[in-house]
Amino acid sequence: MAELTLDIFDNDAFSNATMTSFVNQHIPYVPGLLGSLGIFTGEGVYTRTVEFDDEEGSLSLISTSPPGSAPEQSENPKGVMRSARTRRLAREAVLYAEQIAGKRQLGTASLLETAERLVYKRIEGPTGLKAALGYTMEHMYLGAIDGTVYDADGTTVLWDYFSHYDVSRPSAINFPFSTMAEDTGLFKKTCTKLKRQMVKALNGFSLAGAGIVVLCGDNFFDDLDTNKEMVAARKAGTTGNANAPKIITENKAFSSIYAGDITWVNYRGSDDGKVAIDPDKARAFMMGVPGLFKTFFSPADTWDFVNTEGLPSYLIQRRERQTESARVFEVQANPLPMCLRPLSLARLTKS
Repeated sequence: MAELTLDIFDNDAFSNATMTSFVNQHIPYVPGLLGSLGIFTGEGVYTRTVEFDDEEGSLSLISTSPPGSAPEQSENPKGVMRSARTRRLAREAVLYAEQIAGKRQLGTASLLETAERLVYKRIEGPTGLKAALGYTMEHMYLGAIDGTVYDADGTTVLWDYFSHYDVSRPSAINFPFSTMAEDTGLFKKTCTKLKRQMVKALNGFSLAGAGIVVLCGDNFFDDLDTNKEMVAARKAGTTGNANAPKIITENKAFSSIYAGDITWVNYRGSDDGKVAIDPDKARAFMMGVPGLFKTFFSPADTWDFVNTEGLPSYLIQRRERQTESARVFEVQANPLPMCLRPLSLARLTKS
C-alpha cells in the first residue's frame, strides 16, 4: 500500500521540464487563420528585452565631376538602436485533492492515470488553457498585422509599431464599391494603388514569391464579391475562389477569392467579436516576405528556466502554498509578435 502514499505530482510525468516538452510537442489544432499561416516565425531569446539595429540606408544620384578631381564622399548609413519587451501571458488551473480522492484505475492501486486524465482535460480541452493561449496569440497576431497590438481588454496598447519606428500610419485606402461598374476599372486601379504603397514600403526585403493578403470583415467582403466590376470579372473567368491560394481553406476562413493580384479572405472571427475585424473594414499585409513578421519568446519566470532560450509556451506545476490541498497547473508564454516594417501594412475602408 506504500504506492498510495506517494506524492503523484512529484512523479517525473509532472515535472516542469517534462510537461513543457509535452505542451510544445503535442499542440492540438486551435482555430485561428493567422496562427495557421505560419507567417510569424518564432525565435527564442534569453532576455525580456529584444534589441534591434534599425539602419536607414538610402541611395542618391552621383554628380558628375572633372577627371582627376576628388570623388564625392558617400554618407555613412544612420543606425538607430530600438528595443521592445516581451509580455507575459499566464493562466492556471487548480486541481484539488478531493477530485482524485478514492478514484483509481480499475484493477490497480495507482492514482497516477486518474490524475493525468484530469490534468489533460483542464489543459487540452476545448476550453482548456492551451486553447485559451492559442486564442490570445491569434488576437495578438491580428493586432500585429494592423500595427497596434492591444491587451485582452481591447484598449490597453501593448505594442504600437508605428510609434516604435517613429513613422506615421498611412491613410486608409477606400474602395468605392457602390460606384464601381463593369467598365470603370476602379477596383483594379485601387488595387494597384494599394500594391504600390505596400511594395515601396518593403525596400530591402526580398519580394520573390510575396503576395498581398487582405483579411476582410463580413460586409466588406460581401460588397467586394458582389460589386459590378467583380461580377463582370467573374463571368470572364479572371477571378474567383478557384484562383485563391491553397493555404486559404474553408476550415480557416468563411471564403476567399483572388482578384486584382490580391488574395481576399473573409476572416472568421470569434462570435463575441473580441478577435475579429470590423465588418466594414479590412486589413492588408504582405505574405511570403522572409523576416517581415517575427515572434520572439522569452523564457518562463521560474528557476527551472533561468538563462535558457525561450520556448513558445510552458506548462508549469506549482504547489498550493497554504493548505497543500491542491496543485496548480499554469500555461505560460512570453511573446513579442512584431512587424518589422509597419509601413507595409494598410487599412482598407469601403463606400
